[in-house]
Amino acid sequence: MAILGEEDRLHPSGTDDSWFESWWFAFYVPERRLSVYIYPWFRPNLGICGGGVFAWDDRGSLPWTMLHHDYLWSRRFDGWDAMAEGGRIAMPQGVTIDVIEGGRAYRIRYDHPGLAFDVRFEATAAVEATSASTTEESIFKGHIDQPGRYAGWVRAGGEALAVDCHCVRDRSWGPRRDDVTGMHIGYFHATASADDAFLMVTHAGADPESFSLLSGYLIRDGAHSLLAEGSARITRGDDLSPESCVIEATDRRGRRLEARGRAITRMAVQVQPGMFNWSSFAEWNFGEATAYGELQDTWHPDGYRAFARERGAAA
Repeated sequence: MAILGEEDRLHPSGTDDSWFESWWFAFYVPERRLSVYIYPWFRPNLGICGGGVFAWDDRGSLPWTMLHHDYLWSRRFDGWDAMAEGGRIAMPQGVTIDVIEGGRAYRIRYDHPGLAFDVRFEATAAVEATSASTTEESIFKGHIDQPGRYAGWVRAGGEALAVDCHCVRDRSWGPRRDDVTGMHIGYFHATASADDAFLMVTHAGADPESFSLLSGYLIRDGAHSLLAEGSARITRGDDLSPESCVIEATDRRGRRLEARGRAITRMAVQVQPGMFNWSSFAEWNFGEATAYGELQDTWHPDGYRAFARERGAAA
C-alpha cells in the first residue's frame, strides 16, 4: 500500500459546521443490471459521518425495495486518526479503502450479509486531465472526477459475480449547506475504454429538463480535453426519473460531443438532508462508441417536492 497523498486525506476544515467530504466509487455488472454505489461522507466539525453502500437492479428503485441499502446520516466520527493507518482507510461506514497508488489505484472492500465486494479501481486518466472547478460553491469547493476500470468480485443476494467494467470515481470537499433549496444538478457520464469517455456536470435553470455546463471532460481516441461549453436535455418517465438524455458540447480543442443516453434501471435516494438523487444506469452512444454510464438528476428535496407535486407524481 502507498502512503496517503493530500487528495486521499481529509482537508483542513476550519470552523464551518457545514464542511463536508466524500468519497464516491461506483461499478456495474451490466448482464445482471446491477449497480453498486460506495458513498461514505464526513462532517468533521460536527463529529458525525454518514453514507454507506447501496445497490440496485431492475427489481426495485427505492431504499425499501432496492437490492441493498446500508446507509446512515448520523454515525459518530472519532476523527481521521481513528480510521486511517498507513495507506489504509477503514471507515466507520464499513468500507475499507486501500490506497495502492494515490490518485491512480485503490482497492475497495465491504462485507455485509446482504452484499459484499472486493474491487480494484485503476485510473485510466490522471486527475489533472479530468478535473476542474465547477464554480458551484454551494456544493463543491474541491472536486475530482476520474474515469477508470473496476475489476474484482461482488456477492449480491447469495450470488457471486465477476466485476469488470469502466466507470468513474469522485472526491468532493468543502462547505455543503443543507438549505440551498435552489440546487438542481445533472451529472451525466459514460466510459467505453481508456480511449473514449465523457463526463458532464451541469446545472438546471428554470426548465427542469434543460441543463447547462458547469464542468466536464471528453476523451476521444486517447486525447483528453476539458469541456468548454455544452448543454443537456433529459426526458422523464412516469415516476419522473431520467429516462433519456441528449448532450451537445464542445471541448477546449474544438471537438464536438454529441451523446445520447437511455436509462436501463433507476433508483431514488435522499443521500443527505439537503440532497435528493435520481440515478439511472444507462447505455450511451457517443461518436462511434457505445458504453454504460449514468443519468443523475440531483435536487434539494424542497425543490424536487414542489416539482413533483406540480407534475402530479404519485410516488
